[in-house]
Amino acid sequence: MASESRTFIEEARRAQIIDCAIEALATLGYQQASMAKIAKLAKVTPGLISYHFGGKDELIEAVVAHVVKLATDLMLPRILAQTTATDALRAYFESNLEFMHRHRKPLLALVEIIVHDRDGPYAGQQDTALTDIEKVLAWGQQTGEFREFELRPMAIAIRGAIDAVPSYLLKDPDYDLGGLAAELATIFSLATRRAP
Repeated sequence: MASESRTFIEEARRAQIIDCAIEALATLGYQQASMAKIAKLAKVTPGLISYHFGGKDELIEAVVAHVVKLATDLMLPRILAQTTATDALRAYFESNLEFMHRHRKPLLALVEIIVHDRDGPYAGQQDTALTDIEKVLAWGQQTGEFREFELRPMAIAIRGAIDAVPSYLLKDPDYDLGGLAAELATIFSLATRRAP
């Protein structure tokens, strides 16, 4: 169903189902988050989920799109507001980890999707994330803030550091993400900066 033709009530129902799918994925895991269990959480029939999404694959795609939008809505304005690449890189770490702090269940749902459906709807997002980091790194090289290095390996290292955080949060949910963000920003500031 095209989004332009959906009514307010249909959009609200879709949002409710996506929220329940996130809850199911985060608490039950990908394998156990069946359409029936999601429908039960949403207090609707599985048929109504199929009406709005077509099936589980389309629902998973909608969950990924929703979580990615939550992240970009929080992160992008902060990163773009910076006047230096060094500050943009710091904002990248801080906003990423703030997203993880604020949106634990959507984060866990996304991790479940990534782990169990590697070629699924999130696969393209990984390359987009690396390209976005590369833009900040290239900016820093152009302004002379950053030393010369290959962009992709550094972007992979940065993304790898961030992607390691969710599994650690499962073991220690109260870990100081603000402190971790500051430390990661410092590590990569040292790794990228031009020698005096």
